Amino acid sequence: MGTRHWLVGGGSILMAIALGGAIARPAAACSICGCGDPLLGVNDPGAITGKLSLELDSEYLRIDAGTDGRSGYTDELTQWSFRANAVYRPIEQLALMLTVPIVTKAIDTVGGGARATTSSLTGLGDVEAGARLSLWHLVDLGVGSIHEIAVTAGTSLPTGPHNSRRDDGRLIDPHGQLGTGGFGPFVGLNYRFETGKWLAFANVTARARTTATYVDTSRYGFGHALLWSVHGQLRPIPRLALDLGFDGRYALADRATDPTGMVEDAVANTGGTVLSLAPGAYLDVIDALWIFARVQVPFYTHLFGEQRVYPSAILGLQYQFP
Repeated sequence: MGTRHWLVGGGSILMAIALGGAIARPAAACSICGCGDPLLGVNDPGAITGKLSLELDSEYLRIDAGTDGRSGYTDELTQWSFRANAVYRPIEQLALMLTVPIVTKAIDTVGGGARATTSSLTGLGDVEAGARLSLWHLVDLGVGSIHEIAVTAGTSLPTGPHNSRRDDGRLIDPHGQLGTGGFGPFVGLNYRFETGKWLAFANVTARARTTATYVDTSRYGFGHALLWSVHGQLRPIPRLALDLGFDGRYALADRATDPTGMVEDAVANTGGTVLSLAPGAYLDVIDALWIFARVQVPFYTHLFGEQRVYPSAILGLQYQFP
């Protein structure tokens, strides 16, 4: 198997992974989870060659944040995401990706010696669409190396419901909703270097978040974020790829306007910086079917207010069509 079968392109391990917004994130903002490259699946081994690859994966994450207005109380948010991903390459230089998630979210409020489930939802989340275009590609046959620079662009779409209510009729917190209620456009720059059995890549992505309007006329916007990744990969045998890298995210605090029109430019206990160690492994079980596992383990956080992020994990299958 040649070097073009490797994980190529400037990508990084996602997220949507135990950082917020994921994903990278505010501790409770898992409606927008994601750390590193939003188009990571474009670079998976099963998506590198051929016209079309399909992927199914499952992600677990857990984030805690202080309960608004209740000292000594904590909201614990647990999220499972089950995603269907498709990557299509009409030409070698262009990759198009679509992700459709089914999400399960639960928020438990803990404090005063008690625990209560304040929300629990399952359903369609925000669909994500994006593209990666290679702008510059250099092959040095003398040393057997490849350099490439690519740009990425895309957005999340407000397909997930964001006006779900509790049993008592009150709106569920925006972080507990299945969707954000807004768009999440992003642009990024990617670089990769490949030689022999080794591959290195890096990327930086800026993601904006539009403001959502709720049925009670309140408004909420998740924090704009800067995401980055640096990874190295080794292919000791043709059917196995090992990845180790660092993923990071800096997000501004969320912003909100209540039904009376009072503006809160920096929502408490949202936003900040997370850096994670991000190992992963990919195994080609048959020529066209890959299994993979990725984790993100936060090792440095500088978060606003009372927040805590935990390790997250993704397990999945990917099938490549010729």
